[in-house]
Amino acid sequence: MISQEEFRRREAPRWEELIGLARKLGSRRLGGRSAAEVDRLSSLVQRLSSDLALARRDYPDSELVSELERLLATAQPVLYRQPRGGLRQLPVFFAVGLPRLFRDLGGYVAVAAGCLVSGVVAGWAAVGLRPDLTGLLPAGYRASLAVHHLGNPAAVGGQLGSQLSAFIIQNNIRVAALACVLGLLLGVPTVALLLANGFQLGVLASASHSAGLDLQFWSLIVPHGVIELTVICTAAGAGLRLGDAVLRPGLRSREEALARAARPAVELALGAACLLVIAGLIEGFVTPSTLPDPAKLAVGAGTGLALYSWLLLAGRRPAPGRAISGNC
Repeated sequence: MISQEEFRRREAPRWEELIGLARKLGSRRLGGRSAAEVDRLSSLVQRLSSDLALARRDYPDSELVSELERLLATAQPVLYRQPRGGLRQLPVFFAVGLPRLFRDLGGYVAVAAGCLVSGVVAGWAAVGLRPDLTGLLPAGYRASLAVHHLGNPAAVGGQLGSQLSAFIIQNNIRVAALACVLGLLLGVPTVALLLANGFQLGVLASASHSAGLDLQFWSLIVPHGVIELTVICTAAGAGLRLGDAVLRPGLRSREEALARAARPAVELALGAACLLVIAGLIEGFVTPSTLPDPAKLAVGAGTGLALYSWLLLAGRRPAPGRAISGNC
């Protein structure tokens, strides 16, 4: 291990460059910052984070650690400064920002979706092994299965439909918020919540299948469920990202790792939660309507196609060499 003085002497030129560049860019508007300068600042901040981790390991409780922490606290806000604009930035965020966040955290969302699907499979298998589990279903649902009819067309339209839609939106937002926030507890409660919701869906699906009501059941689930379940998995994925930052901070402190993960995770969860308004409207007015079952499934397929086309394609940067030029 090299001495603290040698470490300082070796890295000081880079720290001084970072100080100068941070002051330079900090005094400019965002539009006046070149891509090369921002890239260089990002590289220097990353190197400084590594230097700080090494200093904490090799020279704990030294003045050098405090000095590097102050420098990092000064440089990071310059690098991650956001453009001002308030509500004017919302269209840009939903057009390109949210889809990019979804793809950036796609691995965590995929894990969340896997937990939900595992719960569905477990619920389906449980009813197959223990048919008496259908006795745990709500009495109204068991009565619908007994008469071989699902749904409640009387619930749609007018004040009742509006009240149902508002309740559903509120409940789904609560579930999504819990899935995100509980991720801070190392992700364990989030996984449990996904498994429990998936298990409930699997039990309902299996019971409906046994009653020969597959088409009716999925026509009640699919129209709103494509958006609803995607949002819940997305919020849960954001929660798992927070839990991962706490569990595996890497070379950073847990507080620093969590702070870096919190902003994109929370932005993704809040942005996705806005989509629950659409899901709630569909669930309050379309799902219990008298539309034919194939038409309801078509609504779900259409919303799913639109949703994933937006999430997976919007905001993608053109590949190098493929940019459109105004000159021929």
